[in-house]
Amino acid sequence: MNKRSTFKLLPISLAISAALTSNQALSAESTQQAKEETEVIQVTGIRSSLTKSMSLKQNASSIQDSIVAEDIGKFPDQNVAESLQRISGVMISRTNGEGSKITVRGFGPKFNAVKMNGRTTATTDRGREFDFQVLPSELISGADVIKASRANIAEGSLGAYVNVNTARPLDTPGMHAAGSLNLKYNDLSGETDPKFSGIYSNTFEDDSIGVLLGFSRVDATSRIDAAATNLWAKFEADNTDYAPGPIVDESGAPFTSGSIYYPGRAEYNLKEEKRERTSANITLQWAPNDSIINTFDYLYSDLSRQTFSNGMQIPLQYSGWTDVVVSQNQTAISATKESSPIDGLFKQEGQDSTTQLLGFNTVIYSDDWTVTGDLAYSKAKSEPKGNTFVPHYINHTVDQSVPGQERGLTDADYIKFDSSGDVITIDSSIDWGNPESVRAHWNDVRHTELEDEIFETKIDATHTFDGDFIESLDFGVSYTDREKSSIVFKNENGCSNQNIEDDIARAATNTCGTQRMMSEGLFSINSGNDFLSDVSGNFPRNFVIVNDIHQFIDDIGNLRGEPDWAEEILDEAASVANTETTLAVYAQVNFAAEFGAFDLSGNTGARYVQTEVSSTGHRKERVSIEKFVDPTRPDTGDGVVLDVEFTEPAEVTEKNYYNHFLPSLNVSLDYRNGYFIKAAAAKVITRPSLEDTGVNRSYSNVRAEDFRQSRGNPYLLPYQATQLDLSFEYYHDSGSAYSFNLFYKDINSFISSRTYIEDTGVDIDGWGSLEEMITEKGNRSGGNVSGFEVAGLHYFDYLPGFLSGFGVQANYTYTSSEDKDAEGESIVQDGVKSAGGGLEGFSKHSYNLIGFYENDNFQARLAYNWRDEFLNARQGARTGGLPQHVAAYGQFDFSTSYDVNEMITVSFEAINLTNENILEFADVRERVSLLEYSGRRYQLGVTAKF
Repeated sequence: MNKRSTFKLLPISLAISAALTSNQALSAESTQQAKEETEVIQVTGIRSSLTKSMSLKQNASSIQDSIVAEDIGKFPDQNVAESLQRISGVMISRTNGEGSKITVRGFGPKFNAVKMNGRTTATTDRGREFDFQVLPSELISGADVIKASRANIAEGSLGAYVNVNTARPLDTPGMHAAGSLNLKYNDLSGETDPKFSGIYSNTFEDDSIGVLLGFSRVDATSRIDAAATNLWAKFEADNTDYAPGPIVDESGAPFTSGSIYYPGRAEYNLKEEKRERTSANITLQWAPNDSIINTFDYLYSDLSRQTFSNGMQIPLQYSGWTDVVVSQNQTAISATKESSPIDGLFKQEGQDSTTQLLGFNTVIYSDDWTVTGDLAYSKAKSEPKGNTFVPHYINHTVDQSVPGQERGLTDADYIKFDSSGDVITIDSSIDWGNPESVRAHWNDVRHTELEDEIFETKIDATHTFDGDFIESLDFGVSYTDREKSSIVFKNENGCSNQNIEDDIARAATNTCGTQRMMSEGLFSINSGNDFLSDVSGNFPRNFVIVNDIHQFIDDIGNLRGEPDWAEEILDEAASVANTETTLAVYAQVNFAAEFGAFDLSGNTGARYVQTEVSSTGHRKERVSIEKFVDPTRPDTGDGVVLDVEFTEPAEVTEKNYYNHFLPSLNVSLDYRNGYFIKAAAAKVITRPSLEDTGVNRSYSNVRAEDFRQSRGNPYLLPYQATQLDLSFEYYHDSGSAYSFNLFYKDINSFISSRTYIEDTGVDIDGWGSLEEMITEKGNRSGGNVSGFEVAGLHYFDYLPGFLSGFGVQANYTYTSSEDKDAEGESIVQDGVKSAGGGLEGFSKHSYNLIGFYENDNFQARLAYNWRDEFLNARQGARTGGLPQHVAAYGQFDFSTSYDVNEMITVSFEAINLTNENILEFADVRERVSLLEYSGRRYQLGVTAKF
């Protein structure tokens, strides 16, 4: 959809407006009669929540959707993100099966500004993206997803402005309390864990003082089964040194020319995660008179996610390919390779984080004035870690003392693979399921200390007028100071003890290779395990697992003669600190008028914002690059290993400035019979991700075939877009509601990854000219996004008897994106399907379908959420620079509850009923890069209200 076709929508809206006007008198009369005859019924639970959400949508001053808690301490889902995905246009990403971050109208997490009570919250990731896993749903009262911008809300979102609200005691005077105890079960891990929460609210002194206390604690043990590929690469069909052949296509005909793509590694991982979250909030309110309300908020969340995975990886990245079968997409779907050692793959991953947000707010009412002052402080700390331990598996029946068999392999050893399914099947002479096959090899230990600190203050004022058109004027100023740092620590030497100066003696400590045995009893087999039980195929299921990772680390230290080898030291070149200060001022006119056929309301205004950013870090430059040779084992079988020397890191600071003028307009036509037409136009921005604007550089210098670096770019400018919205809405007196929304975004400034090759000018023996792949972010012109949303909420309360308790909620979103510049920048490669002209992260289709029932003391809900496949990255890290896609995903969730009496409710929830999996692939579907199962989650609980 282009701009011209967008403005062609205006005659359509005018025609619909005329139709509504012609039927207005009759509709108004029937509506009034219905109001007089309808009995007023107090609804609770699901219906109450949905009706309140529709009321917020109807009366909002711009186009938005909302969700509301069903009761005190009872949000619609266990997870806030999973509730938000029920809104049209909202999709989520998941971390180990649980909702984590949101995408709105195709714009990913970094494009959506998420606030808590209107305040910016520090995040536990490197970027701005907000992880909803830190929030306990029991402490949340509701959330608004504002899709059409206004001058009086903070800038920063091309997708949506999302405001999550906690409860206020003075909003519900009196004493209210609720507590719940739940048991959570994951059918893949087979573990049951507790979850409990409580919330207390009360008012005192004639409801002038209010106190609210909330607490939540959840433990969860989960398991994730995954198969993956990475290091996707190619060889030429006529390169007989690399692939002696024969090479044929699927019909058996010789394949003699062209590129053949293959996965460099096939991975199989069994991951176990232990999650603990402790959260608390307190809200204090004091209203000394009718003119002043003071509110103090404090929210604290401590989230620990620790995972350990046992697994293995099959190295396919080396030469010696025979019996190759190539698909019509030029993918090697089966082959036999001369054997290299198979790798174990043990990983310690996870993150401990804390998030704090405190704020003080004062609202003063004086005649025609309302003045609001707000002061907020937020801080988040997290320590993500990623420790990787990779032993080798050899043919343990081979005598390694025989010349030519030092690697534990013979010419008769082989690896056969077949990648025609979603999981690569493997056949090999190496017994990967025998602890006697294990030898020490490569290890990497690292963690990052992330800290995000935000100070924010703002003053907003509203002046009301007695005029016939202009109702009020909003204006204000805000200031935000943010500092985010990423400090990287890692072990200095991956293979040998570099403290030993003598080359021969140092080489004797080298654990990389196939000759160093480890302690007896350190490993066992995961026999009887149902690894990837829903997937057929002859792939590794019963493989070696490590019994004690701490003993493994000690073993490596003994072999290296370096007990503290895993000690992590500061990596200055990879560390960075970003600061960002913003000053914004705005003015917004709110207007309203009555006409014969409809009521007109809306607002128009502008926001001017200045931004200053700086990035401080350390840079190091390469001094020399040489081939690393182990004097004791010249042939390690690990490719061409490099020895790279750098200068000492030197501190550097870069600064950048930019400002933006952001006008907006929102108009609503109320036809007084439930019909509304709403329109909006605005200029919007999203600032660059903080992780992209650093001066830091990351180097991968281990092997010649993977010689690359990535750089930050402190001079990035924001994403910018002009957006238009048009919405047709209908609200029935019963609470049923329907809407149809059109949206269009013209992105005139975009940020994308740029990857290019530089010749280092160094020739490496056994490799040749060494080239480096460099990746960094840069600004360019963008594309456009257009689409529509259809949503409906329908109550069947007109049906007889128990049937009146049924209802349905459904929505569908269509999104189309075009990015011609990106398509033009793509490198045409033989055997690679272009990523096309679509923007990253955009699913063309998505929908929700929710059926619910509520009658007397019983309520139930069955929900299905589906999202179409989408391009995740034009140059994926896992796919070796090939485009990376995420396959379509749909999930069923079920919940039910029964009120035993006015105080006690029992509940049950089931998440991912059909045990769906996440699947990712490269440029074509047969090049699968990830298949992941996280299992079903169940929760049984009891809630008491007082």
